[in-house]
Amino acid sequence: MNIILIAIAVIVIFLMLKFKEIRHKLGFMVILFLLLFLGLTFWNVYKTHDLDLSTFDGMTKAGKVYFSWLGSLLSNTKAVTTYAIKQDWNVNTNISATPINTANPGNATTNVSAK
Repeated sequence: MNIILIAIAVIVIFLMLKFKEIRHKLGFMVILFLLLFLGLTFWNVYKTHDLDLSTFDGMTKAGKVYFSWLGSLLSNTKAVTTYAIKQDWNVNTNISATPINTANPGNATTNVSAK
């Protein structure tokens, strides 16, 4: 009986350590993704608008353009998501099943049992 309790305790401790490790890896991946996203999107805006980062005014303009672009990205994401949510995603159960006449494929509404 004591061996089973010790085994369960060891397994629980092992799982807690693994979950902590997974949580740290997940946090690292989220931070890495955010940094990669910010870097790539800033580079895209920098190349598109030909910004000058050598002066303070150029950096200020770059920040304004980037955050304006980021705001429009979030606004467009919101608009697309809202549009998708408002769609009727239910299955249409009012479609009547009409048998198809395989002998006469040009007339799909002809009932097979009518012959």
